[in-house]
Amino acid sequence: MQDLVGIAYCSKPTRFSFDQMDEILRVSRRNNNRDALTGALVYDNTTFLQWLEGGEEKIRRAFGRISRNPRHTEIKLMTVRKLEDRWFPGYSMTAAVTEDQSLRGLKLVPHLSLSRFEPYRWSDEDVTCFITALSDYLTRRPAPKSERLQEPVIPRKPPTDPVTSLDRHLRRVT
Repeated sequence: MQDLVGIAYCSKPTRFSFDQMDEILRVSRRNNNRDALTGALVYDNTTFLQWLEGGEEKIRRAFGRISRNPRHTEIKLMTVRKLEDRWFPGYSMTAAVTEDQSLRGLKLVPHLSLSRFEPYRWSDEDVTCFITALSDYLTRRPAPKSERLQEPVIPRKPPTDPVTSLDRHLRRVT
């Protein structure tokens, strides 16, 4: 069995209207079902935060497609983790999406909520805490979900190719 890997990234939309969200989710779910990927997407009308989990090669391909998609800019790979089990089993792509910021009251963890949804400022620990809390909220099964990377993910100037960054992180976890 192939090792499970989870990644989180954030990006800013470009050439995107909120009306396209349903279509994005439909296509994502179809592709993720095909590739045995699961995950979650949070979008607050200014920033995407996505968690994807699955086999390493399928994650690499999906992140490559996302990185080439002209609707994304400022892509930042936030964390890469080796997983013991899926954090979002049964969700080809669950979503917390708001056009009018009505989800800003959703508070999953004390120090991070959609009221301060600024993932570009989050640390590896912050994003992991947020995604873990979202997983626990949806699956109702709080449990240790991953092993911590040996080295912390240190924010750096992002490479021009986000897939290069993913490859570097994947070499560390596998």
